Amino acid sequence: MMAKAVVMVVVALAIVLPGLDCRGMEGIDPVVPQFIVGTLAGYGLGLAGAYGLAALFTVDCQGWECLGRAIIGAAVGYLGGATLGASLGVWATGSLLGVEGNIGLCFLGGFAGAGTFVGLGFVLQLPEVLYLVPPAAAAGATAGYNAGRRRAPAR
Repeated sequence: MMAKAVVMVVVALAIVLPGLDCRGMEGIDPVVPQFIVGTLAGYGLGLAGAYGLAALFTVDCQGWECLGRAIIGAAVGYLGGATLGASLGVWATGSLLGVEGNIGLCFLGGFAGAGTFVGLGFVLQLPEVLYLVPPAAAAGATAGYNAGRRRAPAR
């Protein structure tokens, strides 16, 4: 079952990625593609970070200590990976579309969007809000990247 999902993702990427090279197009608005790719990259890197840090934190432990370490590793890995993945996805998509954006504000906006949702989850006592961290980080990163954007010069 997992192999079929991996094959589907690879085929979808093989179809979509060549279409992202839009050098011949003029005036494309990069906001929607940046948000979509940033959200997907955020979920992907968030899951990888959760599994990776949970496995790393539980090396050489026993009993209930392993459970605590696994939970902390998964939480930190998911939040950090989702934020970093969303920001990297937004930046990569903007670069592919030929838009010169503000990279510093892109990452700062990603962390601000993620932090807003983490804080909202704690204040409202709704841990389910944490599942929406990647779209929030992608929205913040997209806003930061496109602040004062301009088209890259033609090569």
